Amino acid sequence: MLKYVFFISLFFFVTACSPDEQPGKSSSSVEAGAQNISSVSAPGLTHQAADFKLMFFLNPDGGPCRMQDTILREMAGELSGKVDIQYVRTTVAADRNIFNQYGIRGLPTLVLADAGGKEINRMPPGVKRSDDIRLLIQSIPQS
Repeated sequence: MLKYVFFISLFFFVTACSPDEQPGKSSSSVEAGAQNISSVSAPGLTHQAADFKLMFFLNPDGGPCRMQDTILREMAGELSGKVDIQYVRTTVAADRNIFNQYGIRGLPTLVLADAGGKEINRMPPGVKRSDDIRLLIQSIPQS
């Protein structure tokens, strides 16, 4: 019985961010901007290096992950100077070690960490609203 539960759980994990079956819809917008969202800031804002990073674990082809990416892009100006966004993708071989390091099992997942990578807080997997992300950012320790 435990074996069946494991395989069903694995199935849901794999399909949680599976590609949407929409013709002509590609994930190039996520891939194009997936380097660092802080470079996609509002005009007139200067980017300051942040002491904290918001790690965004995603599958670039998954619908929920693309939705989360859109929300983060809309918040780029607000997050600039507070956190740097680090995209950690399932499609990049080097990023898979980071998935293991942080124990990521569901996507999309947001993890708040200091500049050295020490985890401060995380949100459970799933698409998060901008209000939820603001609350996560408020958990940054004041120095």
